Amino acid sequence: MNLYPALKASMGRWTYYIVKMQMKDLVKEVGFASEIYENKTLDDAIQRVLDEGRVKKEIVQYLGKRDDRFFSSIVVAALGGNPTYTPVEIADDPRFALLRTAGFDETFGILTFDGGQKYFALDGQHRLKAIQTLIEQKEPDIPEVPEGFRDEEISVIMIIRREADAEFMASYRRIFSSLNRYAQKTDADTNIIMDEDDVTAILTRRLLTEHDFFKWSGKPNTSPHLKTKGKNLHSGETYFTTLQTLYSMNQKLLSTAERGHRGFTSKLYKQFRPPEDDLDDMFCELVIYWDAMLEEIPVLKTDPSKMREHNALPDNPDGLMDNLLFWPIGQELFADVARILLNRHLPNPDSPSSDEVRSCIRVFSSVNWDLRLPPWAGLLLIQDPDGVRKRMRSEDRKRAINVAKSILLLQIGLDDSQPEDLEELKEEWHALLMPRPSQDEIDSTWREVCRSVV
Repeated sequence: MNLYPALKASMGRWTYYIVKMQMKDLVKEVGFASEIYENKTLDDAIQRVLDEGRVKKEIVQYLGKRDDRFFSSIVVAALGGNPTYTPVEIADDPRFALLRTAGFDETFGILTFDGGQKYFALDGQHRLKAIQTLIEQKEPDIPEVPEGFRDEEISVIMIIRREADAEFMASYRRIFSSLNRYAQKTDADTNIIMDEDDVTAILTRRLLTEHDFFKWSGKPNTSPHLKTKGKNLHSGETYFTTLQTLYSMNQKLLSTAERGHRGFTSKLYKQFRPPEDDLDDMFCELVIYWDAMLEEIPVLKTDPSKMREHNALPDNPDGLMDNLLFWPIGQELFADVARILLNRHLPNPDSPSSDEVRSCIRVFSSVNWDLRLPPWAGLLLIQDPDGVRKRMRSEDRKRAINVAKSILLLQIGLDDSQPEDLEELKEEWHALLMPRPSQDEIDSTWREVCRSVV
């Protein structure tokens, strides 16, 4: 016999029970649909395919290495077992009079099964598999079971049916579909704002509160430098960048070769908060990078509302520009190339000094970042066929960014290509330009691009 303290609840057509189970009992008693039914056809297949790689590499590591581990409830279908729910009466005590009048008498009780039931995870099979993998210790490269983990408890929502008939199986599938279809994952901005383990998220938030360039007083008639919803920026906006782009830039800037070897950008690395001393050291390093960029590329401190205008004419009286460094695509491109530069020229990339970083970053001040001019015009900023509207490129975007990266490396003197390689880069650049210029125009423009090499 199985006996559980339970809360009885209902929603829609369903009556369900909320119980607690020890981890060892959950693994022992709750299985997967594939283990319970021999029929493998779609009609009876309730479970989605388990991503065992994700279970082992991410969830098991989280359970085994985090003292603050926590899971939400696992939804379990219970089939058979002659389930019986027995309410527990509220004692005749004046302190509980309010509970009796509120109709709580039926809420608390005992749920019993005769032992012939079958349980399977309707929602939470990845969590169940992770608990199972950790406890059974049959897989290589998994952490040891934390002390006391087998006796820790997890809440289980039980949905009960005496027989697994076709109608009820369809109802189970509907629940499974609803749980997964309508479960909304938190968006990228929320993850950055809330995550207390991802080192880049932690440092990005700290940058917003401690660095003069990013922190905002909230005073009237002033604007924040950061857009905290979405990744796109538009002409006329006062934001320097977006939260998602700043996160990406910070991650790129901190991705030294040594950190790369330790999986700095991996999902697993982001699950474990580094020691506070390490966080302080990385924050100081990040501040050095941003201070150097703002000092050596002064245009970054210009009013952003004047720096993103695709149709701005030269020498316009309003001072409008279209600067690649004020668009997310250009900001991430810059951070990517800056990290390559720092890796190559810093004596110790993992422990840089302010003077060393400024000396490296200074080379970017000689680059012409005007999107309206080559090599960026037609590559990253394209013109629609009507000849009027200009926009940031979406077609072949990844390929165009890779070409732009190669050109930027060339312009700051980090490209060691042979003449034939440069000719190939020129042809790839030419092939992407929209609209496509003549060969004579390409030849003369490319000579200007190469002439600017430092």
